[in-house]
Amino acid sequence: MPVFIGLDLVMRHQLLISIAIATSIGSINCLQMPGVAESRFRPAESQFANRLLLSKQPNLVDFPEVGLAIPQPSGFTKATSFYGFEQADTTSSVMLSKIPGPFAAVTKGFNKSTLATRGMELISKRSITIDNQPGLLLNVSQSAYGQKFLKWILVFGNEQDTKVITATFLIDNAPKLSENLKRVVLAVVPSKIAAPAVSSLPFTVAAVEGLVRVTKITAFGKAAAFTKDGNVPSSSVITDPLLIVTPSLGAVPVGDRKSFAQQRLSNYPQIEIEKVTTTNEISIDNLPGWEITANARDLKTKAPLKIYQVMLFPKSGGYTLMVGMVGDKQAELYLPKFKAVALTYRHSSN
Repeated sequence: MPVFIGLDLVMRHQLLISIAIATSIGSINCLQMPGVAESRFRPAESQFANRLLLSKQPNLVDFPEVGLAIPQPSGFTKATSFYGFEQADTTSSVMLSKIPGPFAAVTKGFNKSTLATRGMELISKRSITIDNQPGLLLNVSQSAYGQKFLKWILVFGNEQDTKVITATFLIDNAPKLSENLKRVVLAVVPSKIAAPAVSSLPFTVAAVEGLVRVTKITAFGKAAAFTKDGNVPSSSVITDPLLIVTPSLGAVPVGDRKSFAQQRLSNYPQIEIEKVTTTNEISIDNLPGWEITANARDLKTKAPLKIYQVMLFPKSGGYTLMVGMVGDKQAELYLPKFKAVALTYRHSSN
């Protein structure tokens, strides 16, 4: 299924966003050449195209958690581990998310060189207007799990938040899926349903003393987050504790579980792993997994960090990721708390 992808957004939100909204960058048509083409839609032209698409696809599904409604692609089902749709037999998905950051800042890294550092090739990028807001439509390719994926990304927003709609599919399926999924992505409209206070999760996990559940991250996806006061830390406090629990986007293929967990440790943006200090097998709620702790460093501030990661493997496939990050000076206090929260994890359907 989709690949976990992080972008350079507001600095302290990077770990939260990269984990919780995984596929937040999308893509386009496999038949285009790998050179980057940039063009601009006229606002009136793009709005007309959007209305035309809506007239052909009137059956919208609301996702109030992210403030969006979108047509359900033919043959796709509503996803359980993220906001959007999936088609398991073709390894395809359409994912919706909302980032609490201004459009200009969020899209700053949507260029060829920055995307290349995330293992993605930018094929084309177009300016577009959605709901009278500035946006971009991107065409991106990426290899993962030994396969090549293509993506349509639509990103638009204002000074408060940014919406991201990502359609992902295998390059082999592009002839039958690419144009249809592009139409679906462009047909997105604002939801008219109020967002729920708390999103439904495919698991339960409890807070412990010193780690408070964040209640305002429903738009990030089906994830739970914990901080010392229940608020997402500011960009100036790199060393404050942050713990995130999130499922994989579908039944991601996993071979050697230990190697898979170790590799995932090296994928967090703006964090350099300096030394893995412990690697242990673990079982939580009768689910096998691996627990890893590591010394790390924030690449921008050079602040020393401790990373705590647990990856569990449900019988249904895929994995659940729990990752905590805290400044080195607070590690002795918070590493045990990260583990205490992890041990409360209960999977909805083993």
